[in-house]
Amino acid sequence: MDHRIVSLPAFTVVGLEYIARSPNGIGPLWERFLPREQEVAPNVEPGVAYGVCAALPDGMLRYVAGLSVADDAALPEGMVKFQVPAQKYGVFTHRGVARQIGETIQTIHTRLLPKLGLRAQAGVGFERYDERFVAPDDPSSETDLYIPVE
Repeated sequence: MDHRIVSLPAFTVVGLEYIARSPNGIGPLWERFLPREQEVAPNVEPGVAYGVCAALPDGMLRYVAGLSVADDAALPEGMVKFQVPAQKYGVFTHRGVARQIGETIQTIHTRLLPKLGLRAQAGVGFERYDERFVAPDDPSSETDLYIPVE
């Protein structure tokens, strides 16, 4: 699997939020967000969307489906603003349907990071969807997965 190591500055994402113990509601969250994405402005990366994920102290998962914006961007009704901190990431490209991203992340954590001599770090990870992402059920889709590493 293709990978690279990058250090990114902090950036801001505005979108819809899902908080739960399992990732089962992420697909429906995207279905609710996509019809509203034009409300998020100004989008600083046209054609790019983010799925930002953070573990909460109580064991819950916080996921935001959104777009990258300037720090002072307006917040549409019902949406949240999430500040992704500056971090070092291992970037891996998932090829295939969106419902298999969880399996790819598991493989990265259990096999690829140890093989590369990297350790996952607690922090904010994200999926970056660009022009290579064709559709959720398209096996030719590509999504970059950013895993915090040390």
